[in-house]
Amino acid sequence: MIKFRQVLSLFFASLLLFGCSSIPETVTSVEWQSHQSKLEQITSYNITGKLAYISPQQRQSLNFQWKHSEKLSHLRLTTFLGQTALNLTITPQGAKVVTYDDETFTGESATQLVYNLTGLMIPIDHMPQWLLGLPTGADQFQLNETNTLASLNKKVGLRQWQLEYQAYKETTNLAENSDVNPLPLPSKLKFTQADTTINIVVSKWKITE
Repeated sequence: MIKFRQVLSLFFASLLLFGCSSIPETVTSVEWQSHQSKLEQITSYNITGKLAYISPQQRQSLNFQWKHSEKLSHLRLTTFLGQTALNLTITPQGAKVVTYDDETFTGESATQLVYNLTGLMIPIDHMPQWLLGLPTGADQFQLNETNTLASLNKKVGLRQWQLEYQAYKETTNLAENSDVNPLPLPSKLKFTQADTTINIVVSKWKITE
């Protein structure tokens, strides 16, 4: 496990993401309860984007692919050179990581497994709902001027997480009829826990069910 963590650290590029600002996309205002209901009906989706991890111990910049369904989720992190840094599979039975040299590690919690192997504390167990903009299980949450989720707070174990939803983009739900209005989904998120910050920029959403 130590060997894997050391080799994995060599893959990561010591770059910071999101230094350049962009013009925010205009998002249509929604009615929260109706919007929340639509989000809760989404059971399968794919996301691609970039993830920046910043803590006193390490700074990492990675591409990520997240594929989620009710019975199977997959997180793949790659470097900017295309090298796979992490392959994580999650099922109702638990989590599994297959390393670059085909070693397999398993655990009940995806969050804890990834932390044990890489030193990255990412709240993966809560990401299926949080990435959609659902405050599932949150201790507190607030809406923004368009009635989508602006922020949430959640204590997970001994760690207090704060999420800020900094931007949304309207995305067509491929599981519904084409004439249905697009859903505003998060495109820029900031996770904060103590002195750790995770920035996520979503480049592409694909809703399949």
